[in-house]
Amino acid sequence: MVDNKLADNNFYLVCGDRHWQYHAEHPSGVQEFSTGALVDANSRPGRKAGDPLGTDPDGLIKQHYLQDPPSGGFLHVAVVPPTKHRSAIIAFMHRNEHGKLLNLQTNQGK
Repeated sequence: MVDNKLADNNFYLVCGDRHWQYHAEHPSGVQEFSTGALVDANSRPGRKAGDPLGTDPDGLIKQHYLQDPPSGGFLHVAVVPPTKHRSAIIAFMHRNEHGKLLNLQTNQGK
């Protein structure tokens, strides 16, 4: 991804395999958004960067959002098309299982 400059070209990863919601950023600039578990009963606490039992024991990943306390929910993604005066905008919204907004991250295209 770095060799092909995907990290510099509005490239995002969406993960649905974890049971918690988060927004993380790799040192290369690639951002990852996890959809989390759909309902409270299937959610669990996420591992923080630097946790020796997690996937980032060295704490290299920047965590912009980590759902706390754990609950069910979903990731809502919306794209606003570009206009003559601005680039496209993408919004990533973590919501709980009832649709309440928990976290909002917006990025404008380059």
